[in-house]
Amino acid sequence: MTKKQSSMWGGRFTEPTDAFVEAFTASVEFDQRLALVDILGSLAHAKMLHKIGILSDE
Repeated sequence: MTKKQSSMWGGRFTEPTDAFVEAFTASVEFDQRLALVDILGSLAHAKMLHKIGILSDE
């Protein structure tokens, strides 16, 4: 699979991808691997903030 085919937009555009876009999206695969634990950490943090009275039930 070519680099162009493996990107999210693989083959949809005729112009080459800008270097900034390549750099910005380079971590998407890694981010996807971290998503679940990131969400679980955020939920645990919110639960702790609720427990100590910083967050309300609303």
